[in-house]
Amino acid sequence: MEKLLYLVHRIPYPPNKGDKIRSFNFLRTLAQEYEIYLGAFVDDPEDWKYSEELNRYCQEIKLLPLDSRRAKLHSLKGFLSGAPLTLPYYTNREMQRWVEQVTIEQGIDRVLVFSSAMAQFVEAKRFSSCCRVIDFVDADSDKWRQYAESKQWPMSWVYRREWQTLLDYERRVAKLFDSSLFVSA
Repeated sequence: MEKLLYLVHRIPYPPNKGDKIRSFNFLRTLAQEYEIYLGAFVDDPEDWKYSEELNRYCQEIKLLPLDSRRAKLHSLKGFLSGAPLTLPYYTNREMQRWVEQVTIEQGIDRVLVFSSAMAQFVEAKRFSSCCRVIDFVDADSDKWRQYAESKQWPMSWVYRREWQTLLDYERRVAKLFDSSLFVSA
């Protein structure tokens, strides 16, 4: 079996809501053809109890906690760097080290990224020889555009900035990766 790195912004189990249903069904289906190396964040402490269930589908799993309060503080770095706030929200050195280590040690050259926030872990030049596919799901940048249109200042400004910077990032990632998937237009 070929090996596949699968990066997901939220643990894909249990499949009890939109993004988790989609990411889990990808996992379940791909596990029939690939050895899956799953990297994901756990943002709901209740979901840790499901980590063992993922062993049925994965060769190796790297789950890391994501504390939304701490992640929101980290996201503020985006204001200083000009990056979308979404990227530092998910930036994690331990995940980056694991991705680099597992791809080298296992000789993984196929990557599926679920959600634009996870692309940062495989966008470096050293991954350019990998076949990289990104599932943008419902395009996060458009979600921020919708928020901007429905909120008052100052949040409308924050959301508009996130929409524009994340859209630029998504376009850049789409050019870097071999294929892109979307749920909606």
